[in-house]
Amino acid sequence: RRSMLGAPLPNCSVVFFHHVEKTAGTTLRALFQRHAQLGLFDLISFVGRQNRLQLQLVLQRLHSLLRSGTLQGLRLAVELHVAGDLTFPYTLYYTMPDLVLIREQLRAAGCRCNLVSLLRMPLLQSLSWHSHFVTTKSPLCVWPPAPDCGTRMALGLTCHDAPRVPPLSEEHAAGAEGMWRLFDLVGVTEMFDEFVLLLGGAAAARPPPRARPR
Repeated sequence: RRSMLGAPLPNCSVVFFHHVEKTAGTTLRALFQRHAQLGLFDLISFVGRQNRLQLQLVLQRLHSLLRSGTLQGLRLAVELHVAGDLTFPYTLYYTMPDLVLIREQLRAAGCRCNLVSLLRMPLLQSLSWHSHFVTTKSPLCVWPPAPDCGTRMALGLTCHDAPRVPPLSEEHAAGAEGMWRLFDLVGVTEMFDEFVLLLGGAAAARPPPRARPR
């Protein structure tokens, strides 16, 4: 950690953060925001997983910098968040191919690029989901949570409207396993501090002030 504090900022570093709800993603966003306030990284937040136009705008900026050879000094964090579909896994089919391609191109140009995310123990994630979204609508003792909610959100599916949410298939499970293998860093909420330090090393970002996951 001390060596990271004294290390120079990278000439070029891009981080794509796949925010799975109720995994301390909001806390990680706050750390990125602090970096942005200090002028260390830029932050583009709330890029909708179902909004292909938003993501394409971000990718277009990066492709333009690649073509013009003006990546020097680029330090960017992009949070992919909000929305999910009932049946179509947008992240798996739409988002990941674009992210893998831009990562390959950025790295070939000498720029660091990392795909990162956080997961959480399913029981704790489910309890947090209920507390945040459902507590005023249905008591926990009678609430039917969506099946495999963490995996659903990771794929770009929704966990809202749980009674209508269909169970995941074996194809979904295989798709999720293959998707996670494409990531550079996947942490767990229960080891949040360790994740932040590993992220700092991967992205060459300085460790931010300590924060409590929510």
